Amino acid sequence: MKSISVSFAAAALMLCGAAQAQAPARMISGFPPGGGVDILARLFAERWSEAIGRPAVVENRAGAGGVVGMEAVKAAAPDGNTLIVAPESNIVVYPHTVAKPAYDPIADFTGVALAGKYALALCVSTAVPANDLAQFISWAKANPKAASFGSSGAGSLLQFYGIFIAETVGAPLTHVPYRGVGPAINDLVAGQVAAAVLPLGTILPQVNAGKARVLAHSGSARSPAVPGVPTFKELGYPALEQPGWFAIFGPARMRPEVIARLNETFNTALRNPSTRDRLVKLDLDIQAMTPGEMAAMIKSDFERWGRVVKASGWKPE
Repeated sequence: MKSISVSFAAAALMLCGAAQAQAPARMISGFPPGGGVDILARLFAERWSEAIGRPAVVENRAGAGGVVGMEAVKAAAPDGNTLIVAPESNIVVYPHTVAKPAYDPIADFTGVALAGKYALALCVSTAVPANDLAQFISWAKANPKAASFGSSGAGSLLQFYGIFIAETVGAPLTHVPYRGVGPAINDLVAGQVAAAVLPLGTILPQVNAGKARVLAHSGSARSPAVPGVPTFKELGYPALEQPGWFAIFGPARMRPEVIARLNETFNTALRNPSTRDRLVKLDLDIQAMTPGEMAAMIKSDFERWGRVVKASGWKPE
């Protein structure tokens, strides 16, 4: 009887493992189809599917600026079958902007892999007579009522980075929130707003068409896409070296071996020439990270943005 019981238990464990292996793999995007996060979710889901030999389905759980998607992952089983591609704003900014966050970014999620970093850019309308940052600062001081900057919305990473720029360089800039990056770009090009803080890659078409100018960006080095544009750091503002990022997360309580396997899967994808080409076209800086390195980055950025949000005078509701 004892051997029968042991055999039965072993068989049950094997069946359980097989069932888990065949469970649907889900890559969640907390944003609508067609946007940058959704593009990354589909790219990494494709590579994930190739690695595990079964479909990895992209689910769009849009709402509340990505919060709905994060809640879905928080509630998922920690078996390595449900992941999300999320921007840094959902992890290191959002929790500081509301009185009762829907999740704890440190305790409720597991950082699996870095998907890419990007530069935040200070852009100006061609109607503003400034060709470099120093000229823009002088113009803003002389025209404080006209010195405004647009962002993707109130409480967004771009808003707080814009406030951080204004305080660091000493320019009197007034924030104008928009409903997304697209509307902010439209008003910048039309001259309805003097400046905007945007992901560098999103403004490049307008810059190349001569409809806007980029004065500086937050990257650690100049971008090959706009080699003539300096970084804030090289202009004497090292505190503004703060690239944005996208990363892949799972729920908390994932087993170490599952985390390690997923990390290797996505870091291998980053070495794939096709993947690298698509990420470069999105103006993303490719950098593989271990889960430990990700945890350290997230902790540091969470604390940094907490200080920025508090210093801005933002009142969580």
